[in-house]
Amino acid sequence: LKRLEVFYVRRILRICPAYYLVVLLLVTMGLVNYPLAYLGYVLNIKLFAASLAPFAEFQQWFMEAWRRQSVHLWSLSVEEQFYIVYPLLLYLTSVRWRTAMLVTVLFMSIAVRLWLMAHYPRSFYGTLLPVCAEYFVWGCLFSWLENRRRLTWLWPPRALWVGLFSVVLLVAIEFHFGQSGFLQFSVSNYQTPIAAAMGFFIWGLWSVDDTHIVARALSFRPFVYFGEMSYTLYLVHLIAWDLFSATGIVLPFSPETNGLIGGFALSLLMGMAIWHGFEKPIYGLRRYLPYIGTQGSKTGV
Repeated sequence: LKRLEVFYVRRILRICPAYYLVVLLLVTMGLVNYPLAYLGYVLNIKLFAASLAPFAEFQQWFMEAWRRQSVHLWSLSVEEQFYIVYPLLLYLTSVRWRTAMLVTVLFMSIAVRLWLMAHYPRSFYGTLLPVCAEYFVWGCLFSWLENRRRLTWLWPPRALWVGLFSVVLLVAIEFHFGQSGFLQFSVSNYQTPIAAAMGFFIWGLWSVDDTHIVARALSFRPFVYFGEMSYTLYLVHLIAWDLFSATGIVLPFSPETNGLIGGFALSLLMGMAIWHGFEKPIYGLRRYLPYIGTQGSKTGV
């Protein structure tokens, strides 16, 4: 139980401070329609509920709100909900039954998606945790099987490249032959093979030797530096885009390129400021909360 408490506190230190800083900025500026949904980490549920309205009306609101209200933060609601539910589920399941539990949750996620696809095909059901859980559970299943030494038959470099190629191919096929529009919100049957392929890719990336070309490339210091603040950059990138547009600064490029370059540059500046001045000092408190009975975490979670 103590390890569970430590996990929750460390996750809160990593996720919540920067998130609430950005959300409070949005609320203070009066940019969001549903502040309680943001503050309560239930924006994904609110988005699904709103999508049940007449589609044309919802679509118009959504297209206008996506950037201005940083609606992309719905994905962090899903993440936080997962971090609350999964550790409890793992804690309450005996070691003997954890593989069966993960497989059961995986099939339940697929079943929920199929039901929502049949009954609410135009809604944003893809924002709900039971649907998104399929991606998480594939990762959990690979992690658990790795922990139990059940993946020794897999060669990490092959899993990495085959998984990556499969993800790219499947996404391209879905985009070309599948549905059009809001793919990540109204997901299709392509989700299952994409999620499985991502599981192989992430496991391969985790397991390859440090001398592997991909591992060496990702160890490049600038990549490591910006990787540390990638969460913060994700939080602010849409805000930065609009803030740059509001400055009226004109770069010697096309209007679209001006926005991309200026927004990207301002995202980096805002991300660095929040990371060094706010997020990193708070996250550093995790050193007072080491995991008990472990040799340390490879990721520093």
